[in-house]
Amino acid sequence: MKIAGFLHDNDINFKLIIDQNEDIESYKYIYISRVFTFTKMPAFYDNATPAQQHKFRCGGTGFYANELNVNIYRQKRHDDMNQLEDDDFLNQYPNHRGGIRAHGIDLARQMPYYHLYDEFVERKVAEGFKREKYKDYQQYSIGFLTRGCIRHCPFCINKLEDKIFPYSDLESFLDNERDEHGRLVRPYIYLWDDNFLAADPSVWRDRLNQLIATGRPFQFRQGLDERMLAESPHGEEMAEMLSRTKYHGDFIFAFDNWRDRPKIEKALKIWKHYNPKKGTKFYLFCGFKQDATEYKKFYKDIWEIFQRIKVLMTYGCVGYLMRHEDCHKSPIPNLYVQIARWCNQQAFYKKMSFWEYTYRNQTYWEQTSGFDVPQEIKSFDEFMRDYESGYYEKEDKRGKVRKICKTLQTLLDTLEMFPEHREELLEMYNYKMQDLINPELWA
Repeated sequence: MKIAGFLHDNDINFKLIIDQNEDIESYKYIYISRVFTFTKMPAFYDNATPAQQHKFRCGGTGFYANELNVNIYRQKRHDDMNQLEDDDFLNQYPNHRGGIRAHGIDLARQMPYYHLYDEFVERKVAEGFKREKYKDYQQYSIGFLTRGCIRHCPFCINKLEDKIFPYSDLESFLDNERDEHGRLVRPYIYLWDDNFLAADPSVWRDRLNQLIATGRPFQFRQGLDERMLAESPHGEEMAEMLSRTKYHGDFIFAFDNWRDRPKIEKALKIWKHYNPKKGTKFYLFCGFKQDATEYKKFYKDIWEIFQRIKVLMTYGCVGYLMRHEDCHKSPIPNLYVQIARWCNQQAFYKKMSFWEYTYRNQTYWEQTSGFDVPQEIKSFDEFMRDYESGYYEKEDKRGKVRKICKTLQTLLDTLEMFPEHREELLEMYNYKMQDLINPELWA
């Protein structure tokens, strides 16, 4: 969007390529950005002739995120983060956004071209999709106020970063377009900062005041670092200042490592004191470096997921499982899928334990398959009595046999794999927010 903004500033003709099989002969250059390593390149790239290959200028984390050699990774990261400002084509044209650059794109100052995806959205709506599905493309100003991080998380693209630095002023990406009725076209703000609260206090104070002054709802889409409320001498100021903002949706933090529990709990006491009624969500990273043969590592990861969820439930917060692709290499990959389907849907998470969610999947399958269901929810002990008596093997009057749905079978497979942890697993599967929440912790 910023490349498009620069081209638009200089009256250079451009378009977003939507079709995988686009005829690319008429294009001078094609810029391709890829975020994820598993994203496939478009067919027009794979099928390009040798004479067409010079057209492509490719960048983004999807081209190097899985590089294991630290030195190679560092070089690729550096080259990627600087290649647009070093681009020989873009550097032929003036920079219209101020700063010290006379020519070329100044990424920190460049206003995105927010109409870039209009054709794409209209096409999807014409195909029958609801326009609301694509609100991120149409209703938000998007940008970074700061860049960088200090945490060195091994799974993160910022793992080699050592500091946080000011990046853009809000005015550099805040869109003020209005419709025919005088209403803002993009009334919301998305911020993609890596670790906003770990910036120098003068930076986060200034940027937060900029956000508050707009009067617009905003959200730090990558989440905020909850640990900073416990680590920083300004932790209470952060919580109090954020409580006065017009925040969009749930406040999002992260609880990625079980070893951070003491800091997270200390920070939660501060946060909930100033924000007792604000919706608060935590990303829960999991599934990293799993292996089909490493049962102990798998169990430890599952145990830590549920222990983090228990802490969050106790403080009245919701979780959101963020699965690394390594989870597919684990002994029971579908367990991650099912925990995420329960945890990531607040209607389930807030009202049901994981066991209740699992058995409700079973009775839903039975109901949609035409079986009578006298109980939509059973305790595990009740289920086992029926299971062992052959209830799920009996034919009904149609001659059809009840079967165990995939969700329930996954839970049973886990119990069978870890008989020594059976009671502990069942305890965790029955964690329920309404039973665990304790407002006295932050009174």
